[in-house]
Amino acid sequence: MEFGIYVPGQPINPAGQALIRMLRDYAPGASYADMMRLRLSGKVADQCADTYFAAYEDGICYSRLWNGWGVHQDAVGNFGNFMTLEQCRGQGIGKKMLKLWYDNLQTREDKPLALFCSANDRVVQMYYDYGFRPAAPGGHLYLPVGNSPESFEAFCEAYYTPSDFLIAKPATVQYRHEIDCLLRFALINAGEDFQKIEETLLYAPGTTQMLFTENGHCVGWQTDETVRVHPQYQNAKIIRQ
Repeated sequence: MEFGIYVPGQPINPAGQALIRMLRDYAPGASYADMMRLRLSGKVADQCADTYFAAYEDGICYSRLWNGWGVHQDAVGNFGNFMTLEQCRGQGIGKKMLKLWYDNLQTREDKPLALFCSANDRVVQMYYDYGFRPAAPGGHLYLPVGNSPESFEAFCEAYYTPSDFLIAKPATVQYRHEIDCLLRFALINAGEDFQKIEETLLYAPGTTQMLFTENGHCVGWQTDETVRVHPQYQNAKIIRQ
């Protein structure tokens, strides 16, 4: 079995071919699967630094893993979509995949501030072994990268700095993880409801705006009817750009 890496936007290699075959008909209509296919296609490679990891043989993908973040300063990333076919579990493939991912992350010059994921009981201990720690109830995890704070609470204090106004810009995939990971975990801890922006980005593009502080941090999003922001910015004036 081969273990390889594919970066969307680059020439398709055997790892990429195996991943494309695996995901072609996977979970049709599910937004997370459609987002994987979009990002794997390279259509948003100018916005997102995505890396896919695959264990494959004879063109068949037996295990996959991914991480990605926006191409911008102070990016936060998502980690996951980790799946090994049931008939291949218990053979050490998952551990090799995680080592491949971790070694790649250490060599990156474009590291994000942190990685976020949601884990089930089957994999959570493996993630803990690589430095992930709880961020919010329900298996939501945080991995500080570089000099980022050790705790999720301290990370939020550093990221959500005061701002008297917020700048509204058209929503893009580039800042999705600032909303669907960082903000979602923060709002879970605050006891507030949350709606992910993923489906809107995929199926209703152009209908939402993302909200940014003066220093360029993405702290919320809005439609014509609703505004969802980190609690610190509830009273901030919104300026459309």
